[in-house]
Amino acid sequence: MKLQHRRPRLTGPRQTQTGLLCLFFAAGILGGFLARRIVKSDDLSALGSYVSSYASLTVQQPADIISVVWAYLRYPAAAFLLGFTAWGVMLLPLLCTAQGFFLSFSVYCFAASLGRSGVTLALAALGIRCLFVLPCLLAIASDSFAGAWRRAEKQKPEKRDRRRLLLCLFVLLTGTVAECTLVPKLFALLLPRIA
Repeated sequence: MKLQHRRPRLTGPRQTQTGLLCLFFAAGILGGFLARRIVKSDDLSALGSYVSSYASLTVQQPADIISVVWAYLRYPAAAFLLGFTAWGVMLLPLLCTAQGFFLSFSVYCFAASLGRSGVTLALAALGIRCLFVLPCLLAIASDSFAGAWRRAEKQKPEKRDRRRLLLCLFVLLTGTVAECTLVPKLFALLLPRIA
């Protein structure tokens, strides 16, 4: 009798998959926090002046809608597409790790270059985006992870929940509109305190 080596099946509710992806996201946050040490103080002071000029420019002329849409859709779209390949089993956790890393590293750079005002500015610049992008990214990545796992197991992929995907798309586009309208106003309120 031949013994066949079988990969473990992905069982359990979606919360387990979402929890796993959240752990990778948290690992990325920790990595971004630890990587802050590589940034030199001269670079931080240059970054501080860049961030301040960017904020004042955003007050005068709001960001291009295409760049804001790209900022909102890039990670969720990548998560969605990775669900169509078995490689998604490895790449989706890495995607969540990258999102956490860059978010954490950005907040640190804001804070280190501008002090407490930088934290407030980072909250204004990235907080609204995180409210919309992170839940959608985790929801889409969880569905995609299940699909990628089934492909890795060479099973027929189950139908994806299109309603959840459409809801996430609606939320992301709403966030895009909110960022284009609210962030310039928040920057206008915060810039006098920073300068």
